[in-house]
Amino acid sequence: MKYLALDIGNVCIAIDPIAAFAKMGFKGADPALLAVEMKFETGYITADEFCRAVLSTDAAKDKTKEQLCEIFDSILISPVPGMTELIASLPARGIQPVFFSDISTRHLAKTREMFPAAKFVPYGIYSFTTGVMKPHTLMYRAFEARFGKPFLYTDDRADLISAAQKWGWETHRFTDAATLEKVLFS
Repeated sequence: MKYLALDIGNVCIAIDPIAAFAKMGFKGADPALLAVEMKFETGYITADEFCRAVLSTDAAKDKTKEQLCEIFDSILISPVPGMTELIASLPARGIQPVFFSDISTRHLAKTREMFPAAKFVPYGIYSFTTGVMKPHTLMYRAFEARFGKPFLYTDDRADLISAAQKWGWETHRFTDAATLEKVLFS
């Protein structure tokens, strides 16, 4: 079995974090809020601690926890066109997709709800379990310890593709499902 290291944001699920910040009343990405989100995504604080920290900001003080959760979840927009079908087809074609993502526990659960092909991706290496975010070497080591070197790693971010190449991984900068399929099977 070949393993595909598969990012989630803007590869499987379209995301828009800046729109979520705007819904909360921030003008752009607030550095303090990003720091709290990073602690949540790396597993250093719980979802409740994350909510308390965000709700204590001036911009969010008039929001309820439910409103905050709805806004935070709105970062995840919808499945990327064609990815549901492609990912669902991979195990039968000899490729096991493995999520390799900087993500919170909450957004992973939401991804599994929103992305029908998630049932074909039972495994993952996540920032909230490793305690670090890509491109930290612990993410690559965690993947390789469990699955070996992946057949391919795909991500939409050029900086993460470059870092993975330096680590010695074969990569593909994701643009769309059709191109990824060609790369996988050419």
